[in-house]
Parts: sequence; structure tokens; C-alpha cells
Amino acid sequence: MIVYDKDKEDATFVSEEETDPEKVAQKGPSLTVKKSVESRNQKANPVAFWQVSRQPINAFSFSPDCSHLAVVSEDGCLRIIDYVREQ
Repeated sequence: MIVYDKDKEDATFVSEEETDPEKVAQKGPSLTVKKSVESRNQKANPVAFWQVSRQPINAFSFSPDCSHLAVVSEDGCLRIIDYVREQ
């Protein structure tokens, strides 16, 4: 799942995969953060890049307050992600 901000310019993506084992454990096994919404490099798109499944994503939707994201993938799972906390 790649998140863009429509008001920012696009740039070459460089993975910032989470390497701190404690933070990876907090996020759980189904969410791998390759670029965080809390990254210092937020001048250009993408603003976030997450691997939520090994299968393609079929559908997604933000909650009305934009704090959560519902993601459904071909593995048949519905995942609810806290967008701000990336959990």
C-alpha cells in the first residue's frame, strides 16, 4: 500500500524499512513499514509505503476521520490499520 499526498511532488522512492525489532514487533507480522508516515523525508511522495500482505490488495477505504484504513487482500483477510500509529 503506497500513500500519496496530492499536494506534494513525486520523487524517487527509497525504502526506509523499519529495522528496530521492538518497533517491528509492535506493528505485528502483517504490516511491514517500508516508509513511515513519521519519516523525516516528507517533502515529496510517497508519504508512506507499507506491505500489508503478500497477496494483491482488492479494496481499501479510509475511515471518515482518516485515522484508520481498512484493507482487503486476495488472502481473504480484512485488516484495519491505525494510519497515524501504523499498527
